[in-house]
Amino acid sequence: MQTPSVSIVTPSYSNDLQRCELLCETIDRFVTGYEHHFIVVGDEDLDIFRHLSGPARTVVPSSQLLPRLLPLPKWRGRRYWWSPRIRLPVYGWHLQQLRKFAMAAAQQSDRVLFMDSDGVFCRPTDLGQLAGQPKSPLFHSPGDINPSRPHHVRWWRNAHRILGLEIPALPGDDFIGPMIVWERETVKGLLARIESVCGCPWWVGLARQRHFSEYLIYGIAVASDPVLAARHERTCVSHCLTYWGGPQLDKAGLISFMEGLQPSQHAITIQSHTATPLRIIREVALAEPAAQAASGAL
Repeated sequence: MQTPSVSIVTPSYSNDLQRCELLCETIDRFVTGYEHHFIVVGDEDLDIFRHLSGPARTVVPSSQLLPRLLPLPKWRGRRYWWSPRIRLPVYGWHLQQLRKFAMAAAQQSDRVLFMDSDGVFCRPTDLGQLAGQPKSPLFHSPGDINPSRPHHVRWWRNAHRILGLEIPALPGDDFIGPMIVWERETVKGLLARIESVCGCPWWVGLARQRHFSEYLIYGIAVASDPVLAARHERTCVSHCLTYWGGPQLDKAGLISFMEGLQPSQHAITIQSHTATPLRIIREVALAEPAAQAASGAL
């Protein structure tokens, strides 16, 4: 059986340019076993990202994947867009999720691994081994969707609705995490299903839904279909150690955080809202002790 091919997809935008540059630096240094790296940005940001393109990396403008949306004036420093078909403002986080679906379906590799701009690789990583097994890995956290997480509950219920599924009782499984892997053919199938349920293009149906999670939609689509489930293998192992929130990390704090890396983890994500300086992330993540941690290499 031929080993499934894997590409990397990174949605980004102007405020994350320097973080995306660091991600690319760590991919080039540490990552093997992938076909291509796609960075998906809004057309308005294309010029400032263009220098990241290369033989194994392409910066893809949104207009190559989705119909053009009309930019609205910024409000409270945030970008908004408009489409007559949606008839509601489209937020940046909506577009990032739509672009993930569109890029995963449009590219040619069997699978994609999503790596956001605030993630960096810090150990040698063979994506052919990590994401190229016969069954596509499906990260999940069993029973983590519960009333204590109201936003997740809303996304989880809306995922069932947009897929035309009956909403089961809580708790539900969570499929959100870093370094998530999707199978291209599964993405194409679930987008067709959304169009059948909504009676409109998939991107319109999702944008009208307002409150949704791309990872929950994918995970629930797989979990609810025996054919898709048979092509995936569930795992609770995350390959990325994430600092979701808390005080700004200094060098000592980041070193201490990275001491928590498990042998199966090859990357870290430091959420940008923690305001941890990028120079510290670069210095620590690229340090030789982390780079040469053979016990963590795949």
